[in-house]
Parts: sequence; C-alpha cells; structure tokens
Amino acid sequence: MIEASRDAMVLKPSVHGASGEALRRRLNRRHLLISIGIALLFHILIVLGFWLVDRIRVQDIGDWSGPVLVKIGVQDAPDSPAVDPGPLPDQPEESEQPDIPEESLPETAPEAAPDSSTPLQPETSPDSTRPEENQPEAESSIPESRPAPPPQPSRVNGEEDGNSYEMNFDGSEGDVGRAGAYEYISSYMPLPLVLEASLVEGIVGTTMMSPDLIRGELESYYMEEVGGDYSKKQGPAGIIPMQDRPYYWSLIVNYLGYKLEDADWRTYGMRPVVVEFTVSPSKGPRGADLSDITLKTRTNNPQVDDAVIYGLSRWVYYNDTDHPIKGRITYRFDR
Repeated sequence: MIEASRDAMVLKPSVHGASGEALRRRLNRRHLLISIGIALLFHILIVLGFWLVDRIRVQDIGDWSGPVLVKIGVQDAPDSPAVDPGPLPDQPEESEQPDIPEESLPETAPEAAPDSSTPLQPETSPDSTRPEENQPEAESSIPESRPAPPPQPSRVNGEEDGNSYEMNFDGSEGDVGRAGAYEYISSYMPLPLVLEASLVEGIVGTTMMSPDLIRGELESYYMEEVGGDYSKKQGPAGIIPMQDRPYYWSLIVNYLGYKLEDADWRTYGMRPVVVEFTVSPSKGPRGADLSDITLKTRTNNPQVDDAVIYGLSRWVYYNDTDHPIKGRITYRFDR
C-alpha cells in the first residue's frame, strides 16, 4: 500500500481558468472595436478635410477670379444704378426765326405734283435693273417638265455549258419575260454515240448510285462492244427521248467524267440558232404558253435545232397583259 507523502504537491484544477479566458476574449473584442472606430474616424476626417478644401478654394471662371458680376443692359452700363437726376429743367421756348425779307429769298420752282394717272415707279439702281442677270441660271430658269422615259424592253441574257443566248420580248420587263429555267437547253442535246471503255470502267458510284446500277441504266440505250466500248443501239432502240436526256447527261458527266467539250454534236463554226415565238397571256400559276414557234436560222444538225426548240418550250414565261407578245431567242455556240 502506497501512502501519500506530506511534502508531495497535489495538482488541483485552476479555479480561474475559464473566467480568465472569457476576460481575455472580452478585452480583445474591445481593442478590436476601438481600432475599427479609430480607423473609421481617421477616414472620415480625411474625407471631411478634402470636402472643406474643395468648398473654400477659389474657382477660376474664364479669365476672372472670385465673384462674378453679371450686367444686364448695354455693354457700357455702370456697375451701380445711376442716381435719379430729378426733373429736367424747363426747355427754353423755340426762338423765333428772324424775319427775312422776301426779296432776299431765292426763287424756287414749285414742285410738280405727281400725276395720279401715272403709277409711281420705284427708284431703280444699276444692280437691280436686270435681276435675271445677277441670279444664277438655275434659280432664274423654270424647270421644264420632261416626259417619263419609256419602259425598258424585256431582255434575258445567259450562258450554259460553253453556249450563250439572248432573249428579247416586244414588251417591257414588268409585262412580259422569262420567269424561270429548270433545265439547260444544252441538257437536251443528243448524247454521245460511243462511250469509251475507260469511262465505263472508271465509274465512280455513291451509296445511292452504285456502278452496276449506273451501268444498267446506260445499257437501256447502249450495248457493250468487243473492245469494252459502249455504243448506242441501232434503230429506235438507241434513240433517247427528249425528256429523258437531262438524266442520262447527268449520269455520264457526274459519274463517268465525260467532258461536254468533247460532245459529238459540237462542230466547228456552228451557226447560231434563231427562234421566234409568241407568248400568250398568263394563265395563273402555270404561267404563259408559247405558240407560233418558228425556226429562223438552222444549224447543220437537225437534232441540235430540235433540242433548242424543246429546251425553249420547257422554260416558264409570264405575260401580264391581255394580248400575245412576240419574242425572239438567239442561241450561240461559242466554241
């Protein structure tokens, strides 16, 4: 058994530990509030000092300093109101003019009274005698009313696949003209007689148009020769209808890489095709119809002439008048 020694120190909990900690926190909070208050007071004093300096400083207005004196009236008016001088003294009576003998007065001719029958003419100066000479010509002249310019004739110019055309109508642009062209005239030209084997073998297909499908479409009017070339079938079986030609032209140009410059129907020195026609009045949304189509100038290939006429009839026209209007197209082969 261990006995406690008399001289041993017994540690007891401090009675003042919690209260001392609270006192220290309270003192720190007070010091903090005092510091914040001093800082705010210091800033307020600085702002107040700037405000006082701004209020008491002298502002310069123009070339003058200090108060501004505003005068109302004439420029040379005195700074202070003038003293009332009082009533004015009586003015002396008009002195009578000395009598002058009538003999000494020069004789003057009596002024002629103006005739009431003749109007008085104002005095004129050399500068005002001819006002039209002193004023600009633009001010003195009266603008003449000119007739409105005649309406411009309706005309359409265009180019397509190396060809060009010009259309003219016997009416103004607001009355008659071409409303739209869905296909080129060149897309109705005769297709090649022979497609080389290199073109057919190099068909570039797509997901929608495979090479076999394109080749099958061509075999409707073409047949494969011994060397691999594709030639048109003999007789009516090789004649592609006019309305189907744009489709087959798109196949051989877009998928076979055929060059339009090498088309069979192109020959050197082809004459322009000139066609005259009549545009009937419009019939609602479908537009106007063509009639009296006449071929005035031909080429050396009747199939080319027919293609120009057919392509011309496929375009859309308008005629907002109540009578037919003549038209004319010149189709040129620039090559």
